[in-house]
Amino acid sequence: MSSTADDLRKRLERLGVRLGAGGLRTQPERAEPVPARPAPPRHRIEDWVPGVEVETEEGTCFLSETRYPLEHRHGQMPVGAVLEHRPSVLRLLLGEADSFEANFHGLAFLDTETTGLAGGTGTYAFLVGVGRFEEDEFVVRQYFMRDIPEEPAMLALVRRVLSDCGGLVTFNGRLFDWPLLETRFAMNRQPPPLVNACHLDLLVPARRLWRRRLKSCALSSLEEHVLCVQRSGYDVPGWAIPGLYRDFLQWGRAEPMRQVFYHNAHDILSLATLAASLCATLSEPLQSLSHGEDLFSLAQRREVDGDLVSATELYERCLRCQLAREERHAAMHRLARLYRRVGRAEDAVALWHALAEERDVEACIALAKYYEHTVRDLARAQILTTRALALLGQEPRPDRRRLAEIERRLRRLADKSSRRASCAPAARASS
Repeated sequence: MSSTADDLRKRLERLGVRLGAGGLRTQPERAEPVPARPAPPRHRIEDWVPGVEVETEEGTCFLSETRYPLEHRHGQMPVGAVLEHRPSVLRLLLGEADSFEANFHGLAFLDTETTGLAGGTGTYAFLVGVGRFEEDEFVVRQYFMRDIPEEPAMLALVRRVLSDCGGLVTFNGRLFDWPLLETRFAMNRQPPPLVNACHLDLLVPARRLWRRRLKSCALSSLEEHVLCVQRSGYDVPGWAIPGLYRDFLQWGRAEPMRQVFYHNAHDILSLATLAASLCATLSEPLQSLSHGEDLFSLAQRREVDGDLVSATELYERCLRCQLAREERHAAMHRLARLYRRVGRAEDAVALWHALAEERDVEACIALAKYYEHTVRDLARAQILTTRALALLGQEPRPDRRRLAEIERRLRRLADKSSRRASCAPAARASS
């Protein structure tokens, strides 16, 4: 029996189990301390971006200032070129009735970098860039909060610099940048500046002028295709900016923030030259525009604005440029209607005939109306209406309502022809 117990004890000891009190430790053994990893060094923004700390009643924040001479070229034009124009030139593309009495010298070019694109009370504008024309320079000031508690001080400085401005120039700022800043002012119980001031959002006129030609009217696309601006490899894409700021707050990684400051300043310079490009285009469109799509877009705006002479010139010029088939047909229809309105019926008919040769249903109907009501040639009007009906019926999914309208027109023309034919003998007999 004892041998069996000894065998069991030996097996347990081989497994690391000791019986009795002899195997107990009087004090727990201490593990060797693991050396802690040194925290990554935190850098100050002042070490990477030129600027100063500014003291306000609300605390401190960081300010970087860059001055550009008016002849500084940003793309194909100098930054000061916009001072040759007045903001009221943009009224046509903005579609607003505001007087825009302010000039660009008194406006602030604003762009923000934020912690996200969702908006709302949880989104911060951590960098606010403001460009102003001061004497013979374009001055870009960038207000930066190095930590969340610096937001009141940053907003106080922004409010101070904007308080004596006549208004804002932004790109999509009417829907994003400015509402976000108004929210941040309210959250910090600070009154927002520029209440009911002029606000020129350049995204609206840019889309109305260039969206037919460009796949995207984002600022980066306009820089490439309109302003001829090349961003350096030092730039950072906008989608990456919130993450870089989070890294700065959490780990003190200040070096990548240089790219964010560059991106913001670059956007503000583009605002100035984009405004200059839009104003120059609207002032001298026939000299400034060379693409048929752009001429067509501006012609439509001139027509809506009631400037029929300018609209006619722009439609005529765009039809001498390369255009897609659908856009060419649309421009020809609009120009024909203008010709008819100003009494140039023969020119309108020539355009309709050219469209009818390309199997255009609406042109056939327009010609049918012309021959019925102006020339009084019912036979030709019937031929053209019949052709319009046949062309529409050949479409894969013809508009049934349109088919019914053309059929009614054809029946009415037939009845009208019959009445005229029956009246002709009676008239001859009476004579």
